[in-house]
Amino acid sequence: MENEFVEANGEKIYFIIHRKNIKNINLKVSIDKKVSLSIPTKMPLNKAKEFVEKKANWIKKQKDFYDTFAEQKERLTFESGDTIYLLGKQYKMKIIANNKNDIIINNKYIEIHIKEKYIENKKYIRKVYETWLKQYALRIFEELVINYQKHLKKYNVKLPKIEIRQMKARWGSCIPTNNKIIFNLSLIKTPICCIEYVVLHELAHFKHQNHSKSFYNFITILMPDWKERKKILDQDFIGVV
Repeated sequence: MENEFVEANGEKIYFIIHRKNIKNINLKVSIDKKVSLSIPTKMPLNKAKEFVEKKANWIKKQKDFYDTFAEQKERLTFESGDTIYLLGKQYKMKIIANNKNDIIINNKYIEIHIKEKYIENKKYIRKVYETWLKQYALRIFEELVINYQKHLKKYNVKLPKIEIRQMKARWGSCIPTNNKIIFNLSLIKTPICCIEYVVLHELAHFKHQNHSKSFYNFITILMPDWKERKKILDQDFIGVV
C-alpha cells in the first residue's frame, strides 16, 4: 500500500495505491471521501499518477456527492415538507397529529402520525421516524438476504444474522467468524437493485473472503449486471440520497 498525491485544478488529491495481480486500473472514492487506486503490480508510479490526474473532475464529483449526502441528512428538520429518500425514490414528509404513532407511505408522501401531545416535539418525532426506518430497512434487508441465500445454499453459505448501523465508509460488511452481515442504514435510501447488489456482495464473502478474481467471477454468475448496479452506488446516485 502506497500513499501518494497529485495536483490537479489547483488542489491536491491524496490517494492510496494498492498493487494487485490485475490488468486494469480501478479507481474508487469511498463514502468517507478517501480515494484508492488498484493498479497492476508492475505499473510505474507516474502512470498511476497520470490516471488520477485525468480523473480529477470525476473524483471531485464523487466527493461533492458525499458532501451532498451528508448535508441531506442534516436537512431533516422534522417539519412537513422535508424531503425523504427511500428505495431510490423521493418523498415529502407530512407530520400529522393523531391519537397514536404511525408512519404510512402514501403516494409521494411519508406521513408521520404523532400523538397530539408530542406534535411540537421534534426530538420525539425524530426518534419515532428513526425507529421506524430501521425496522423498515431490516425487513427489506432480511427478505433479500433470505432470497439470495437460497441460491447460495449449494455453496454452503448459511443464513446469516443481520445488523444495521450508520456507517461512514461502506454500504455493508461481512463477518464470517460470527456468521453476520452489517448493513449501513443509509443503504435503504438507494434503489432496490443497489441493495440487492450489496446483499449478494456480502453473502459472497462467506465463500470468498477477499476481492479476488474468483470472488467477482462468482458474483457475475449470480448477478451478471452487478457492475451496472455498483455504478449507480459509486457514480450515478448523485442527488438522490
